[in-house]
Amino acid sequence: MFVPDKTLDVQKIGGLRVRTIALRTLQLMQRGQVLKLITTEKDVKRGIAELCHEEGYILLEEVLDGSRYSLLIRR
Repeated sequence: MFVPDKTLDVQKIGGLRVRTIALRTLQLMQRGQVLKLITTEKDVKRGIAELCHEEGYILLEEVLDGSRYSLLIRR
């Protein structure tokens, strides 16, 4: 279990806007810190996985709780 240093609840936001918000937030975090991203959009989950691959971040965990995804990303 990973403890997040910061949490972003983007359940009411979709598409590329979430990717931009997540990228900006991760860039401001220190290396090794963990971001928890909460979303209900399956496409956002896929986009964040691509972001991690492209930017060198580590997608530590994906948890589905009902219709809500929690993604843990290490900078």
